[in-house]
Amino acid sequence: MKRRLNILCAIVLLVMSWSVLSTLYYMGLGATAGLQAALKGGPTKEKMANINAVGLVPKQLENVNIWLSLDSVQNEKTGQQVPVVYTGMVVFTDTAADTWEKVLSSVMGLLIPLILVGAVVLFIQLVIAINRSDIFNWRNVRRLRWLGILLIVAFGCSLFSEYLLLENLREVLSIPGYELTFSEASRITNLVLGLCSLIVGEVFAIGLKMKEEQDLTI
Repeated sequence: MKRRLNILCAIVLLVMSWSVLSTLYYMGLGATAGLQAALKGGPTKEKMANINAVGLVPKQLENVNIWLSLDSVQNEKTGQQVPVVYTGMVVFTDTAADTWEKVLSSVMGLLIPLILVGAVVLFIQLVIAINRSDIFNWRNVRRLRWLGILLIVAFGCSLFSEYLLLENLREVLSIPGYELTFSEASRITNLVLGLCSLIVGEVFAIGLKMKEEQDLTI
């Protein structure tokens, strides 16, 4: 039984670690590109300062024929143009964001990986406690609750940052046939894992309370 539990914990840890590493990777990629642009100077520097990722949704979802006529790309295998529908893009355009919005987005961008690292540390502590057969106690309940809170806060920060960017982009950018929407950055994985952690934490808490009541009755 403990082996199966360890396997499940390892899978969850991999998912959480992937979320942290992917966030850090894209932050590092953006910082590296910005540094290279700053060293080179010129218009490239201005473009890199205004790089934004955004999701796309066709405006008329019910009409497939309109989808097929929106865009096309060349198939290198056959040399023919094939119809495509884009679901996301990276655009180089200045947004209409105020200074406080840019500062807030930057702070959230730095805060999210720190929160996720803290969540991974809590989960590792929980796995170690389980392997030591130190499972049903209030310390683990607190760990599960904090783990859930941190993951949900990370999701909220990511979603709010994406919302600010999306609203500002909509003021300066319009693409024929498409509506701008949230990009892949606002992953729902953290929200699902956070809610699951809170549920498991409350199950632990209920079990501990029932045990304590039974001990008092005896």
